[in-house]
Amino acid sequence: MMHGSSDRSRLWIGIFAAPVLLAAATITGLLAALLRGSVGQYVAWVTVGAPVLVVAGVWVRCRTRKTGQFSRPIRSK
Repeated sequence: MMHGSSDRSRLWIGIFAAPVLLAAATITGLLAALLRGSVGQYVAWVTVGAPVLVVAGVWVRCRTRKTGQFSRPIRSK
């Protein structure tokens, strides 16, 4: 009897894949900066800066959309 476990795993991967990859890249960059000297510094700049670029890109995309979650005015009572 199937309970849709493959659908749940696809949903889990779809939700958490990007944050897990960003976390892995950040940890790799931090370790590279500690262990690899001058080359590691450049790797660290790219990998530790990646989450900042992702957040900035999402923020810009949300701000430029006409309709969306972040563009609705807040109603006060």
